[in-house]
Amino acid sequence: MTDFTDDDDVAEDGFEEDAEGDLPIYRSGRVRIIGAEPAGHGAHEVTGPVVEEHPEMPHWNDAPTGQVPAILDRASGDEPLMAPPSWREEETDWAAHEEAFEPSMLSDDLPAVGSLVNDNNDLIDTERQPWHFEPSDLLADDETLVIAPLESEPLVAAVPPGVSTAASAAAASRLTPPAPPQPRVRAPRASRLAVGSRNAGSHGTDGNGAGTGTGGRNMQVAVGSGLLLGLLALLCFKLGNLASVVIVTVVVLLAAGEGFAAFRRAQYFPAAPLGLVAVLSLMVATYNKGQAALPLVLVLVVVATFVWFLAGVEPDADPVAGISSTVFVFAWIGGFGSFAALLASPNVFPNRHGIAFLLAAILTTVAADVAGLLVGSSMGRHPMAPNISPNKSWEGFIGGAVASVLMAVVVVHFIHPWTLGKSLVLGLVVAVVAPLGDLSQSLIKRHLGIKDMGRLLPGHGGVLDRVDGLLFVMPATYFVAKALHLG
Repeated sequence: MTDFTDDDDVAEDGFEEDAEGDLPIYRSGRVRIIGAEPAGHGAHEVTGPVVEEHPEMPHWNDAPTGQVPAILDRASGDEPLMAPPSWREEETDWAAHEEAFEPSMLSDDLPAVGSLVNDNNDLIDTERQPWHFEPSDLLADDETLVIAPLESEPLVAAVPPGVSTAASAAAASRLTPPAPPQPRVRAPRASRLAVGSRNAGSHGTDGNGAGTGTGGRNMQVAVGSGLLLGLLALLCFKLGNLASVVIVTVVVLLAAGEGFAAFRRAQYFPAAPLGLVAVLSLMVATYNKGQAALPLVLVLVVVATFVWFLAGVEPDADPVAGISSTVFVFAWIGGFGSFAALLASPNVFPNRHGIAFLLAAILTTVAADVAGLLVGSSMGRHPMAPNISPNKSWEGFIGGAVASVLMAVVVVHFIHPWTLGKSLVLGLVVAVVAPLGDLSQSLIKRHLGIKDMGRLLPGHGGVLDRVDGLLFVMPATYFVAKALHLG
């Protein structure tokens, strides 16, 4: 509180009392400050000699007392003004005394500072192992990166200016430090795709090749094994519906086994035993119950696959990759192959008409494959799908389509209940669908980085390599027979 008065009312020391005589008043110039006193006013006078008291400190080599430091009140010296220090490591240690800390101390939203950020104030990945680095981090502005191949792994070195890159690589190649054993790590899927692209591009894996011969296969062995398999199929068709469904079930099971094995080699870890049991169950169920068995078995397979990975049968597998590959192989091979069981079922097509449909599908598909192989290998110049199957050409596709239609109108229409017009429709459908199945399997093989799905059939590779187009033809034949009211 201030007041403005005359200087005449001020005592010599600048102090006076207010009207009530309670508060001291200090005047400085023309400003009167009520209730203030200068430093030193009213201080207690010290009488006698001044003795400085220093706390007694322990000797530097004395044993520790274990006493916890504390800040005490000067008035009493008994009650500490602050709590003694305590070790807090876990989050619960802070939560137990949350009221004693500033809320900002417990916040996770504080900006990173110091070594946690780089020159651009961007957060550094603290999970990165400090001994891992990029080769570019070690290079100066005027240096060149040289990678010299060794027996174990490439050697990376920074070459100063003025030194030839070839000479540096030759010198680095002579260095052969022992490489430590590396653990087996699942390669990223992108790298497996790149490897698959190189493998599929360097091998003649598919049929109607674009000027690359016949895919590097032994044609005599391939023709011999194909004729033997065809004679076995004709014998089973002759014996009746039960023998027909047995042979198609065996073929589908073998193809499914190759599919599961291929995905397992690529470290997808599908539930192969469960998938094979599901494929067998689907073939039997569709033969006995017809098309209504398809959704039921599919739902059971999905649920059983989830239980398989929930139970930890494959503890080291990625559950998403394992479940996806299991259901995919089942749907692709088992689902499409089950239409062969539908065609052979007497409940769906009585009077052995289903066997006639099976035979027509096999004949037209084989004609398309053989003609596509021969025409494509001799005349193929225009790749059909270079990024998926470089050996397939449009010339081979046209040759296979012509052969499929000719087989249908020349041979198939003599098999009851086919007619000339309806067999022509089947030939046209097979001409489109069979190459689609071929390309689909080539897509899978390229992704997995393999040449063949198996080696069971000499000269052909695996069973799945020979029935890939037929898997797509079986559902098409079933729906063509239904749409044309055959049987």
